[in-house]
Amino acid sequence: MTRQDVAQAAVRKRRFRRRRIVAGLAVLAVASIVATIVFVANTYLKVVGNISDNVVARPGQSGPVDGPDWSGPVNLLIMGSDTRDGLTSGDYGQDEAGTRSDVMMLLHVSADHHDATLVSFPRDTMMPIPECTNAEGEVFEAEDEAQINGALNHGPHCSLDAIRDFTGLDVSHFIVVDFDAAINVTNAIGGVDVCVVDDVEDAYSGLSLTAGEHSIKGAQALAFLRTRHGFADGSDLGRISAQQTFLSALARKVKSAGTLSNPVTLFNLADAASKSITVDEALGSVPALAGLAGTLAGVELDRMVLIQLPVEDYWADDNRVQPIADASEQIFAALRADLPLTFDAPVPESPDEDAPALEEPSVPQTPPARSGTSSAVALPDAARGQTAKDTSCAQ
Repeated sequence: MTRQDVAQAAVRKRRFRRRRIVAGLAVLAVASIVATIVFVANTYLKVVGNISDNVVARPGQSGPVDGPDWSGPVNLLIMGSDTRDGLTSGDYGQDEAGTRSDVMMLLHVSADHHDATLVSFPRDTMMPIPECTNAEGEVFEAEDEAQINGALNHGPHCSLDAIRDFTGLDVSHFIVVDFDAAINVTNAIGGVDVCVVDDVEDAYSGLSLTAGEHSIKGAQALAFLRTRHGFADGSDLGRISAQQTFLSALARKVKSAGTLSNPVTLFNLADAASKSITVDEALGSVPALAGLAGTLAGVELDRMVLIQLPVEDYWADDNRVQPIADASEQIFAALRADLPLTFDAPVPESPDEDAPALEEPSVPQTPPARSGTSSAVALPDAARGQTAKDTSCAQ
């Protein structure tokens, strides 16, 4: 064999090795793509299955239901159910007969999807409950005053109708989450960073934390959200304040770099959440829920306002509360007008001494064009809360 033959053989060998390497890389790439598609498809089907098993139709309603339109303002009722049926956390806390909303929050997202307001209703709030029908067709008479958390025992549509009538907002959709939601979601995202002012030892909820900062998830996150005796005066009002601390930290975690851009984390989060929610028919699909999440994607943390419904002691029982009428109406009038709410009072312009006095303008009924927060409405003094950007410690 000549030198030329040897050289040509070496070239052919190198080319064969390169082709084999390229072919191997191509196989790996195809395998990765196929694995990703299978993962996405399987997770998508799991989420679809999870949701379809937990859809509640309005009693008496027949025929197809149109999907939600997310192009305008969003009004969504979010409830945390205290039922233990079928839960991994079924032995958590004392179980009582019936189903109540342990947590009730109204989410309003502005038409331009730049502002969001989350109003928490204390579970012991006394307010009117309209006539409603449960899934078995049983009709419950309207009540002038009843504890709002008990409406869920007749079905989520009863709670939804009560909040819609009280606020005057077009609340058409609901999400009910169970105790497992806090466990599954916080596990999926790797925990939520919270802080507490003092040591917490609550035998009722099982929460045990030393003063300072902690990353909590799973059962510990559930205990943090449910404890009443661990914070403030042991009432539901103190618990709401701690929940706002937690939800603000959760919002910061979810919107932080990497959480929503990581497909594995994102799908795990979707799978975890969908196992633990019940929704109305219109929300019973992945595109509907994805669209809902999309309405919050552009809301900056400092424009996510979390407030508690302004309340005072109920006239007949100081273990219950009732809405402060004027302060509550001020909040919901602004939301009906699709105006953002702020904890900062607007700075008034210096009046012209020679100008005639003007009547104080009422909150407009249609949203004006706006940029930034120039038309924000200052919250009443009775409204307690924070923005999602604010870092606070539960106490």
